[in-house]
Amino acid sequence: MSEQPNADKVPLPMATKMKFMNHVNDEHQDELALFIEAFAETKICDDMRVSVAEVYSDGLLLEATAQNIDTQHIDTQSSPKTVGAGSQFFIQFETMIDETVTLKSQYIKLLQVASKKLGKPAIKQQDRQFNVIEGYYASPNMFRLVVKAPIETPLDHAGFAYLFDVKNDLPKGDELKQSAEKLQRYYTLRKAWKDAASHEVSGWVDAYIHGDTPGGNWARAAQVGTQIKSVRDYPEKIAHLKSGQCLLICDETSLPTIANLLESWQNPIAPIVIAVTNDAEDISYLRDLELSQVLAQSDNFKQDNILHIINKPALKLPDAILAAVDMRLEGAFIDIEKIWGALRSSDAKQLRYQLKAKFGLSRHDMIMKVYWR
Repeated sequence: MSEQPNADKVPLPMATKMKFMNHVNDEHQDELALFIEAFAETKICDDMRVSVAEVYSDGLLLEATAQNIDTQHIDTQSSPKTVGAGSQFFIQFETMIDETVTLKSQYIKLLQVASKKLGKPAIKQQDRQFNVIEGYYASPNMFRLVVKAPIETPLDHAGFAYLFDVKNDLPKGDELKQSAEKLQRYYTLRKAWKDAASHEVSGWVDAYIHGDTPGGNWARAAQVGTQIKSVRDYPEKIAHLKSGQCLLICDETSLPTIANLLESWQNPIAPIVIAVTNDAEDISYLRDLELSQVLAQSDNFKQDNILHIINKPALKLPDAILAAVDMRLEGAFIDIEKIWGALRSSDAKQLRYQLKAKFGLSRHDMIMKVYWR
């Protein structure tokens, strides 16, 4: 790591890096701030924006800019270094990008090393095998695979996800279609438990079925005894939800995370949940679950704190979510202190800015994820 790149560095071609830069700068600023904190030993204030300014074959040039140019936005307390507006940091890859080493792989490696250095959960590249025991619908459009899982499977991490190979055998002649599609999909571990006698781990992997899609077809085609494979572990960022008044926002793709959170909730303050479904009946996925002991003590939690929005083609979803939050907070003397949510890309991006403006939360206390596009 160095604070300025060498003048003789040659940037990667635009076609190689543009999609990567747009995606990371738009959706992963928290990870970029993590890189500076881990490798430059410099704390980035929540009011500063970190972005990838350039990509070279041997590393990333990151830039930290104050959204409001004012010294009050610079955190000088937790680090001996002062970050000024426009400060740049060169973060070196472990391996140079070439024909055999991808930009994505080196970014993930940086994330793994930085997370480990700072004691945070990290993405892990790891082949894992699951054996299908049963398959059934947990709600009208949520298909559940009951699986025997690896012994290392986390039992108490809501939102923990696996990147599954979802390649299905296609009729002869469809090889071009098959090879052209991205045949890996993330699915959340809805729940996992260990048998007290055999010590075997079992779990639920729930897939939202919405038409003829590779992931949905893969889930429904899995027969009893089928072995399914994941190639990457992804630990969801939920640690901030342990205290404070939390707002949780989900659609069908993130329902499994919310369901797991509500079953294991230990924060003494009950969260407010906004659940969006296309089919009104899919709210049974949350209504029928067994709440944690903490939430079970809250009077009428499911009736009062789970707010259901039925999605319609003409509905402006971010506005509908904000309206639902306003209605719930009206006259309740409640301040939202933490947020976790995951939605479609366009909705998540718009809502992220709206929520930040509305509640003024830090980057660490407000996480609004993109779960699908």
